[in-house]
Amino acid sequence: QKPHQPVDACRLMVLNRQTGTIKETSFKQMNDFLTPPAVFVFNNTKVQPVRLFGLKPTGGKVEILILKLLKNNFVRAWLHPGLKPGKTIIITGRGRKIILKVDGNQGKNYLLRTIQGQINLDFLNQYGHTPLPPYITANQDEITIRRWYQPITAKKGFSVASPTASLHFSKNLLKSLRAGGYFLAEIRLDVGIGTFEPVREDKITNHKMHSEMFEIPADSAKILNQAKEKGWPIIAVGTTVARALESSYSAKNGFVASNLKKTNLFIYPPRKIKSFEVLITNFHLPKSTLLMLVSAFASWPNSQNRFKDFSSSLIGQAYSQAIKNKYRFYSFGDAMLIK
Repeated sequence: QKPHQPVDACRLMVLNRQTGTIKETSFKQMNDFLTPPAVFVFNNTKVQPVRLFGLKPTGGKVEILILKLLKNNFVRAWLHPGLKPGKTIIITGRGRKIILKVDGNQGKNYLLRTIQGQINLDFLNQYGHTPLPPYITANQDEITIRRWYQPITAKKGFSVASPTASLHFSKNLLKSLRAGGYFLAEIRLDVGIGTFEPVREDKITNHKMHSEMFEIPADSAKILNQAKEKGWPIIAVGTTVARALESSYSAKNGFVASNLKKTNLFIYPPRKIKSFEVLITNFHLPKSTLLMLVSAFASWPNSQNRFKDFSSSLIGQAYSQAIKNKYRFYSFGDAMLIK
C-alpha cells in the first residue's frame, strides 16, 4: 500500500540465468551482483494526474481517466461506469466547471469533447488525482501520492501508470552508481492503461497487445551502441524500458535514435531477448503481459531454463520463494534483478 522507506532499502531477489540460482539481498546492495562498466537505462516519462471525478446530470458519479489530450477540445478517456454517446459529465470544484460530452467509444476507450471549459496539463495538475493502480487504496494526501508514484528520473511525457521498477532508486544510489563506473541513459515510453489489462485468451498469441509511444534520444542511442560494441551489459530498469529497447534494436543496425514511435510488441516465451542483458523489475500480477515478458527474459541463455510451465520455470521458482518469504508484490513492492 505504500513504498518502503527509504526506497532503496527494499528487498531484492537476484536470479542468475546462467546458473539458475536465486539469492536474496537488499536493493541498495545490487552492485554486489553487477560489474561495471555497464549501462542502466531508465524511463524518464512523467506520470500525469489524469484521474478526475465528475457527475452525470442525474447526480450519479463518474470516474474519468484521461488517456490522451487531443486537438479541438477532444480527449481520449476511460470511464467508470461507461456512458452512451451524447451523455454529459460535469466536473466542478474550486470555482471551475468543465462539461464533457461523450462523442463515441470503442469498448472502454471513450472519445470526449469539452463543451465548456478546457482540460489541459495545467488543469490536471491543479484538479487531477494520481492514477494509482486499483489494488492500492492508501489513504494519503495527493501531494504524498504524487511523490510516491513519480519515478526519480521523470522529466516529460504523458503516462497513466508509473514505470515502477525505477521507484526503488534514490538520489544517493544513482550518485553511487555513477561514481562506481556505471553509465546512466534515459529513454521515454509513455505508459498506457493497457499495462493493467490481463491476458484473457486461452491462447496468448490471440491477445491483442496495446500500443505505447516511445523515444530513444540520440545521446542514449550512442551510449547503448557503444555498450554493445564493447560488450558492456545493458541493464533495463523495468519492463517499459525492456519493451522500448527490444522494439528499437536490431542486431544489424543497433539502436537507432528516433522521434516518437509506436510499439505494440508483445514479449512472451520462447522469444529470445537480445537488446539488454540485465532486467530490474517488480513482482507482477498473474496473467499480465509484464509477467510474460519477465518469463521470456529469464528463459535464456541456460537451456535448463527453457520455459515449459510457470511453476517449474526459474521465474516460477522465484515467485514461490518470494511468496514463502513474504516479499511485497506489485507497484510499491520489492524488486527482482535477473542477469
